[in-house]
Amino acid sequence: MPGVPPARVSGNHDGFEAVVFDFGGVLITSISNQLGTIAASHGVETAVMHEVILGPRGSGPDHPWHRAERGEIAVAAIQELLDPWAAEHGVTLHGDEMDRILAPGGYTVVDAMIDRVTRLRSEGYLTGLLTNTFAEFQPTMQRDIDFDLFDVVVESFAVGSRKPERAIYEIAQTGLDVAHDAIVYLDDFEQNLIEPLTLGWTTIRVGDHADALAQLDGLLAVR
Repeated sequence: MPGVPPARVSGNHDGFEAVVFDFGGVLITSISNQLGTIAASHGVETAVMHEVILGPRGSGPDHPWHRAERGEIAVAAIQELLDPWAAEHGVTLHGDEMDRILAPGGYTVVDAMIDRVTRLRSEGYLTGLLTNTFAEFQPTMQRDIDFDLFDVVVESFAVGSRKPERAIYEIAQTGLDVAHDAIVYLDDFEQNLIEPLTLGWTTIRVGDHADALAQLDGLLAVR
């Protein structure tokens, strides 16, 4: 797929007991298309609009999107708090950006990933869902993805921590009750893979979904 980076594996390569999946960009397609459309309507690059609406890719505590992901504020409060972040980038918001990015139909479920979760469970692996998300978005997630496919579900708003903060990975590992080096983790954001690597997880950066699944198969084949 043009423009999509290949999956990339890092970390330990054997003795795996659990596979953990991100939601956006892994089990569903990315919301980058919506961001791109919104950015174009403002005449700026998608990367700029990402910083404005979704915040810096790291773990800064103050951006309203990040605060909502930790469950500190409601999603409805985000839009009115974005203006200072927009001003830093010379952007004047229209006031509908949050409605547009969270509009229904902005993504599709990646069936191949869901099929692989099902197969992993049948093969005796533990499975986990580890996602930065909002309480208000949970019903939509549960409509699109069967949470019963996962032995452990860790949602940022419910635990008060978000990726890439260390605590959320430790919560997932505790729930799975396996050693850190027994976990494979798939995420589409590079910054979300750094901390789990330091804990001993093996990570796969998801760009092309088929390539990521091939990488996963290769890892588990040498178990």
